Amino acid sequence: MPNMDGITFLKEMKKNPTHRFTPVIMLTTESQAGIKEEGRQAGAKAWIVKPFKPNDLLAVIKKIIG
Repeated sequence: MPNMDGITFLKEMKKNPTHRFTPVIMLTTESQAGIKEEGRQAGAKAWIVKPFKPNDLLAVIKKIIG
């Protein structure tokens, strides 16, 4: 992303009351535990590392929406 990374975007998005409870799945190349934890703290509900299989994404979506 040209102006901010995904975690910064997520933090900014979650400041908006309209999106405070919007579930977010991070789809990224980052796989380090510390960065994943930072994403969780920022409000990410799930973390998928690229490359990924479409069925993996669908499984996470199904889990989040119940």
